[in-house]
Amino acid sequence: MDFIRIRLRLRETLRSIPFIFWFYRQFVLIKVRIYLSSVHLSYGKRNADKIGKPVLAYLEMHLVTHCNIKCKGCSQFSPLAEKWFADIADHEKDMKRLSVLFSDIETIRFVGGEPLLHPEIEQFINITRKYFQRANICIATNGYELRSMSDNFWDTCCLNHIKINWTVYPPLFSAKRSIIAFVREKGIVIAARKYDRFRAILNLKGDSDPERALRFCRSLYFCPFLRQGKIYICSRPVVIGTFNHAFGTNIPASGSVDIHDPLINGWDILIAISKSSDTCRYCATRLSYFTWTETKFDLNEWNIA
Repeated sequence: MDFIRIRLRLRETLRSIPFIFWFYRQFVLIKVRIYLSSVHLSYGKRNADKIGKPVLAYLEMHLVTHCNIKCKGCSQFSPLAEKWFADIADHEKDMKRLSVLFSDIETIRFVGGEPLLHPEIEQFINITRKYFQRANICIATNGYELRSMSDNFWDTCCLNHIKINWTVYPPLFSAKRSIIAFVREKGIVIAARKYDRFRAILNLKGDSDPERALRFCRSLYFCPFLRQGKIYICSRPVVIGTFNHAFGTNIPASGSVDIHDPLINGWDILIAISKSSDTCRYCATRLSYFTWTETKFDLNEWNIA
């Protein structure tokens, strides 16, 4: 397992070099396109008995939906969300099933909200590593809770070779160096990137072409999302109900597959998440950025129009 820690540290050192990070990102996106190409998926589906289970490149999941800061235009709608905590029994059931469906999941990322707010985060870490011993397991955080985490948390992270993905927002810019040093003293690999802007993610007119919207999103990132036994094409269908509840909109929440369906295999899941959904009609298809600040709870903060 020491090899895993060395590999993580080497990768993060290289990724901290801008032009290497750019090439790495392009490599990941190209690999995902190959994974999800119709040729690869149809071949895998036809020959599953011969070539075995597929690999899932990446998977995200909420540990909580609420947050300790209120970012304008948060892509998870966390400032609008009520408190919700992921259930340990559900998580173990899902991890066990995914280990049957896939030969590996390359990267598993706990997100929020702020995932460090889950009081039993250590159990989620242990269970995930139990079923995916080779995975790159990450925790995405805004950093506010890092100094207050218990010794048990840090010991669990160290034992399971967990990486911290720290999104550094302007209020913590001045503390970046000291917090990185604190985490590294715990023996943990941390990747920290400053973000001083967000982007509008919704088209509230609902007239985006779904295929174009999916292609646009996949050109930026690949983030299938797990929630209570279902994998979604991304987090948007998972959390859009929060936005609907807050503003009285009626954006559909579609684009998922039930991983516990006994009639499907891993290839079926890859095929399902390679297709657009009705939710994509409400997704922005161009980049429109704004300066980071706290939300004023105005639905137009998320709207590109």
